[in-house]
Amino acid sequence: MTAMAHLKLLLLLLLWVGITVSTGVDLHKRVYGGQKCPDTERLYHVKLKATDGKYESLCGGSLIHERWILTAAHCWENKPGWKMYATLGIHPRQSWIKLLADPSLNKKKKVEVTGGSFFVGINTIDDIMLLEIPPQPGRKIVALPNCANPPRIGDVVQVAGLGGYRVNATGHTRPGQPFNLQCANMHVVDCVPTTRYANCGAHVPYNNRLCLEEPNVDIREGDSGGGVIYNNMIYGVISFIPVHVCTGPAVTVNVCSYMNWINQKINPKSNGK
Repeated sequence: MTAMAHLKLLLLLLLWVGITVSTGVDLHKRVYGGQKCPDTERLYHVKLKATDGKYESLCGGSLIHERWILTAAHCWENKPGWKMYATLGIHPRQSWIKLLADPSLNKKKKVEVTGGSFFVGINTIDDIMLLEIPPQPGRKIVALPNCANPPRIGDVVQVAGLGGYRVNATGHTRPGQPFNLQCANMHVVDCVPTTRYANCGAHVPYNNRLCLEEPNVDIREGDSGGGVIYNNMIYGVISFIPVHVCTGPAVTVNVCSYMNWINQKINPKSNGK
């Protein structure tokens, strides 16, 4: 077999097992210092990809309804020629050997995003949105928060995403995504408006922030839009991270600040309750 034939065979094998080859990828934020999520958790996590056929942008999201995905507004790509897709059932991921033996183990399903709804504040579009997909009963969803008992400063929450497990000597994220969804625990901290991070995440009003920090753990490019989980409920949406890993609090959007809007969208008859 010639060298060219070997190369073609290798490319075919890579495509067959699901490795994406792209000419350009914009990775938005992802987890550093995490480990594989337990197989029974994060079944509602969604991988979001926008593409124009040449470039891609990657984000995370959480199914909160059979029709609606909660994510960050800056993940939205609505440029001419771009389409956005949601891949459901990405976790737990099965090895290609197991899938070859039993194709029914493959729960992944890619659907096109059909619409999006932003939260419009006072002269702002806050960094939270709902993406609409064709509904299907029986989908795994995450519970909405109990806002009477939210995580407080010092409490431990869980974040998750697809990547950011490697950084270089300057603290910048190196390319590459893990095979499995990564989870990590972080502590809720004071967002402290007087620190040098005060302007970080300016697209999230200060009173609507949920800030997180943990030694040797951070959210990195590729994790934007993923859920912050406490007591098996979603309380935050990953929004902003420092440029260098572990150099400041991660800013997430406090879901409780937007519950009236969320309820009005996913259940119009609820009148926001």
